[in-house]
Amino acid sequence: MSQLSKKQTLIDRIRSGQADTIDFDGADLLRANLAGANLAGLNLARVHLVLADLSGADLNGTDLSRADLIGANLSNAALRGARLRDANLEAASLSGANLEGADLSRSNLRGVDFAQSNLRGADLSYADLSGANLSGADLSGAVLRDSTLTEVQLESATLSDADLSRAALGGAVLAESTQVQGADFYRSDIDPELGQRLFERGALGLDRYRPEPVLVASAAPAPAASASEPDNGVFASRIVEEDE
Repeated sequence: MSQLSKKQTLIDRIRSGQADTIDFDGADLLRANLAGANLAGLNLARVHLVLADLSGADLNGTDLSRADLIGANLSNAALRGARLRDANLEAASLSGANLEGADLSRSNLRGVDFAQSNLRGADLSYADLSGANLSGADLSGAVLRDSTLTEVQLESATLSDADLSRAALGGAVLAESTQVQGADFYRSDIDPELGQRLFERGALGLDRYRPEPVLVASAAPAPAASASEPDNGVFASRIVEEDE
């Protein structure tokens, strides 16, 4: 059976609801159309899914660790509690996806589109998110410790209570619409001006950017009149009295 025939057989079995009977070890599903497929809870570790269409697929609890998902379409996919540790998702689309509690630690997430996705409580520690789009994403309570977030877009994103300690944020775009209350930026690599603004908006771990107190100089008191130099007004009145 040719490689193409094997791939189509796999896809047909998945589509017919037999995914849980398939051994996916080493499977090559390059450009496979699996949109809306039910792959929940399966072991897809190390599976080749480059440019695959998994939009709207059910991948809740699925093991995708070390999977190759470069350029894959996972928009609006369900990935709650999925394991994507050490996976390669460079340039993939995860817009609108539900990744609550997912493990994406140490993954390659360069240039990934996470717009409007749910990443609440997700583990992205040590992941490389350089150039990723996280606009409107919910990262409440997410772990981004030691991650690379250079040039990421975070407009309207929610980072409340997220752990960004020791993260690299050079060139990251955090607008006024970015929610940072309670987010921990301890020892993060961040522009000082941005660090000061985030501190003022309730972010933690940024005491080094606390604004310097402004000292207002008080007016100097007028010098007291010397005892040997009487007030001119009093002295003048005495002269007038003596002339009279």
